[in-house]
Amino acid sequence: MRFRCAIGIALFLVCAMRSQSQALSEPKFGIDIQRDEQERPTFTLTNLSEKILTACTIQFSISTEAVRPSEMNWDSLISSRGPHGEPQGPLKPGESVTMNLPHIVGRPFPDKVKVVAGIWADGETFGEEVWVKTLVNNRASFVSAYEQAIALLKEGIENNWIRQQYLAALDGKPESLPFFSIRRTFQANQSLDQRPQLAKNIAQRLLDHFEQDLQRLRPQKAVEPIASGPGHS
Repeated sequence: MRFRCAIGIALFLVCAMRSQSQALSEPKFGIDIQRDEQERPTFTLTNLSEKILTACTIQFSISTEAVRPSEMNWDSLISSRGPHGEPQGPLKPGESVTMNLPHIVGRPFPDKVKVVAGIWADGETFGEEVWVKTLVNNRASFVSAYEQAIALLKEGIENNWIRQQYLAALDGKPESLPFFSIRRTFQANQSLDQRPQLAKNIAQRLLDHFEQDLQRLRPQKAVEPIASGPGHS
């Protein structure tokens, strides 16, 4: 009898410890919907979890309408600016980020906002598989784009390209952020045609910036593209 009682107590303690561990690791977020000084709807997302959040999918719905919720992806490593252009970054425990509240003109503002998936700073993921897959693959696409842009800049610097050669090398390249930045920079500076050394210096600055961005895009634990299956922690 005592033996059975001891087993029962042990099982109870194991279950209690497991439940406590799950409760501690469960993602928790605070959502506050408000309006800014221009009366535009915004919302503030606060990380109430114990880990650093680098990306998430946020779902919006209207409680009075039976329509499919809408979603938006936020990734601090890809787009790190707030609604007024202020710099943002990964959310440490207790930190917040304020963003514009997506809505359709003529319809009520969403009054229900929740985080349905995300990526932690260590590369671990959580939430609904379809949105985890989108977040992970979006980040993988950005990594690939930065790697290609870095390779192009290195080739240009090593071969002392002039402005027109950089622009020609961009023909057929996708409109991803790093290629867009290179194209916009060289298109806007026509004076570089007569200043090849300045063109090289600008390319080097872009290269340094992109390499820093690429380092930020690679978390402590690699987040690989998801093709099929669960693929997330």
